[in-house]
Amino acid sequence: MNKIKLVSSLVFAIALAFTYSAFAQSFGGAFEGMQNSDEPIQIEADKLEVLDNQKLASFVGNVKVVQGTTVLKAANLKVFYITDRSNSGGGSNIKRIEAGGKVAVRSRDQYATADKATFNMQSQTVVLSGNVSISQGNNIVSGCTLSVNLKTNAAKLDPCAGQGSSRVKMLFEPSSQTN
Repeated sequence: MNKIKLVSSLVFAIALAFTYSAFAQSFGGAFEGMQNSDEPIQIEADKLEVLDNQKLASFVGNVKVVQGTTVLKAANLKVFYITDRSNSGGGSNIKRIEAGGKVAVRSRDQYATADKATFNMQSQTVVLSGNVSISQGNNIVSGCTLSVNLKTNAAKLDPCAGQGSSRVKMLFEPSSQTN
């Protein structure tokens, strides 16, 4: 029974994590639908394994997380948590969430992809790494590592060192702006 409460707490905590993962305006539209924690969250995966002694819940295989208008897909999703011993109901706090194996996030016409995403709940930061691409319509920004501070909404996109020109790239079509 405590395992069921733990998994329920983890699912709720994942929803909260995505609530706080709203990126800075120019980089975060793909997470727009996950800004409302009142929206239900649905997680599907081929397998769920909870390793309580390691404080880890692992969703493996074709992971799909849906909240509001936002859909996150990844090969795997790991949730690292800290057990709150003062809560007799088996509550937990999320320390870090890692999504891997080609991560894709979509909300309406905004889309973000990367090889890996890490949501650090304690420092309130998000890092997308490996082949990062963020698009809205025909506008595209790409690089190697996107770091976002969720407290300040500061974002930084770094290039891929040692690959071609080693620069970030942006394609912006003024005609695609909306009023």
